[in-house]
Amino acid sequence: MPATDGPDPDEDWVIDRLASRSAPAPGLVLGIGDDAALFEDGRVYTVDSMVEGVHWDDKLSPADVGWKLVAVNVSDVGAMGGRPSFALLTMGLPSPLDRAWVDAFADGLHAACAKWGVALVGGDTTRSPVRTLSLTVGGHAARPVRRSTGRVGDDVWVTGQLGLAAEGFLSATPRPAALARLRRPEPPVAFGVALAEAGLASAMMDLSDGLARDLGRLCDASGCGALLDAEMIPGDAPLDWRVAFGEDYELLFSASVQDRDAVRSVASMQDIPISRVGRLEPRPGLRLVDGGEMPASLFTHFAARVPRTPPRRGRTRSTPGRNGEAT
Repeated sequence: MPATDGPDPDEDWVIDRLASRSAPAPGLVLGIGDDAALFEDGRVYTVDSMVEGVHWDDKLSPADVGWKLVAVNVSDVGAMGGRPSFALLTMGLPSPLDRAWVDAFADGLHAACAKWGVALVGGDTTRSPVRTLSLTVGGHAARPVRRSTGRVGDDVWVTGQLGLAAEGFLSATPRPAALARLRRPEPPVAFGVALAEAGLASAMMDLSDGLARDLGRLCDASGCGALLDAEMIPGDAPLDWRVAFGEDYELLFSASVQDRDAVRSVASMQDIPISRVGRLEPRPGLRLVDGGEMPASLFTHFAARVPRTPPRRGRTRSTPGRNGEAT
């Protein structure tokens, strides 16, 4: 049977095929399979790409695109407990060159670099039928945290409000806050570093593909499952928008029950809203305390894009206080 027969597999299939053929690198501690590659001396490296028409449309200005390209990369470094420091940029641009677009993109890119202390040190440019962008970011983690070290019984926490980016992309009438989250996410990089250096996070990753998919990845890597309380997942969007779309660029982490007060203290000092949404369990898979099923993913790179629709009616939840918690 030809390899192209049947439905398209998702990106995890592609990553698995590439990973199975990769060779070890000198000093490499952790390669494919986490938010960033990790080396023995604490160096971390990550790369993310954005393609016009796939990762952004006319809801994002060129400056927004530049900002977001930096944000999605520093989010990965912060999720390893690392501090980003430099970046390499690759740009594919259509001809004739739109100079105004490039100038505005550069404004957003450098504003984000300044916010997170990242220096642009090189890269490459080429002609392309559509705008394609790729940024490689490097940094250092003094006490790196992996997604594979979660422990059964640990609390599951998330930062911020989930589902705003989904609203910004999917709703016909998104609120200004939702559009702002979609256009210019602000991942809590410093909070990830603080958790890591305090030894509080047993496992950690960023929320780029939605809580359902990303927590599933953390659990698979850690050899466990999770029990979640949907009522404690922060945000006022429908549950599927909060857990199954992504683009939140918040932080997902597990921590010992005994460290709850310490986690809250670090969050308070960093002025980061956190919510305790569940716990890690020995039984594989994700479950909800009310017996319901986790919503299926609303986005995949190699399947039909989810249609844009107004919010569905159903159970929603108001934004919790700074430390909303699951029972």
